[in-house]
Amino acid sequence: MDNLTPEQRRKNMQHIRSKGTKAERLLIDELQQRGAKFSCYDKTVFGKPDLVFPEQKIVVFVDSDFWHCNPARFVRPKTNVEYWDKKIATNKERDHKVNQELRRQNWTIIRLWEYDVKHDLCGCVEKVLAKLDPKTAGYYE
Repeated sequence: MDNLTPEQRRKNMQHIRSKGTKAERLLIDELQQRGAKFSCYDKTVFGKPDLVFPEQKIVVFVDSDFWHCNPARFVRPKTNVEYWDKKIATNKERDHKVNQELRRQNWTIIRLWEYDVKHDLCGCVEKVLAKLDPKTAGYYE
């Protein structure tokens, strides 16, 4: 049972971003400051990754702790449990299929949790930069 009216719930859900989240902006800004060359939200790459390094076939996803079920941070809603269990399971299955297809296409996949980006930005940036070839990545130390 939801404690909001359908209109209130709809309005609330409309304000949830699927791209351009705070964690994504933090990562994008830091990588740009370090001179990394990439594109954001490239619809031509399967799964629409948050960041794409096309020359090196590397994609980065910043996964929401709630929507992608971070095992260390996910808090299961107490209302409408059946709906949320199905929704989260569908999201996890989609992530799995996206990973499979990108690997089949020889992409390197980096998945970062929203919490980690917000609380250990340098560590997350280093994780991304460690996968890049400095000769073709276009970034400066």
